[in-house]
Amino acid sequence: MGLGIRLRKLWHLKLGVLISLVVALLAAFLSVYNVGPGGVTPRSLAMATASAHVVVDTPKSIMTDLRQDIYSIDSLVNRAVVLGNVIASSSVEEKIAQEAHIPGTLLRIQAPLTAQQSALPVNSQNQRQITDIIKLNDQYRIQINANPTVPMLDIYAQAPTATSAAALANAAVDQLKAYVANVATRQGTPPKDQTRLVQLGRATGIVINPGVQYQVAVLAFILTFLASCATVVFVARVRAGWRVASLSGSATGT
Repeated sequence: MGLGIRLRKLWHLKLGVLISLVVALLAAFLSVYNVGPGGVTPRSLAMATASAHVVVDTPKSIMTDLRQDIYSIDSLVNRAVVLGNVIASSSVEEKIAQEAHIPGTLLRIQAPLTAQQSALPVNSQNQRQITDIIKLNDQYRIQINANPTVPMLDIYAQAPTATSAAALANAAVDQLKAYVANVATRQGTPPKDQTRLVQLGRATGIVINPGVQYQVAVLAFILTFLASCATVVFVARVRAGWRVASLSGSATGT
């Protein structure tokens, strides 16, 4: 009953409905596009992920050589945690951004957590802010998990596109290998004593919210149109109330 009355009122307020339609279309457009001095550019609404997995091993693989001491796995597990923190270091982070062809200021890397450090330290890299929800899709993120039982690093990358997510995950592995090789060369570590990093296949990216731009545009249109129509009805009621009050005042005066 109430909906029918409101629809009938809107039918008689065609100009207001037309304005509401224009406003809703503009809101839908601005929800998926940025308008600025550089022109009209699409907003980064899509979110893609990719993962890479790295085994921290010895030159004579402890995983396949039965002659190797299985108890040395514990030391490799600890070494994996150290290497995970190396990825999050500023020097390696910069090279990861360069290899993945992304702005370094947009890259955020979370080092692996352990039982001894189960929460992130508060610093400029991981401090939470209310505006992060707005920036989320425009940023590039890497989360590193160190397996607590086996010497393996799980690297999860997030980026606006599947290609950039895969490039980010693979760059993290490549730059970690380059860092370890560089340190071994500087210190003169023999190959038989060097840590061996094995990537279990190259990372591939996937978009986890396909079609999100259409969903956002439709939602923005519906919400804005409904809010605008409600405003039109409210304004019409206020004007009608003023008109009635004015006529009542005129009748009283006469």
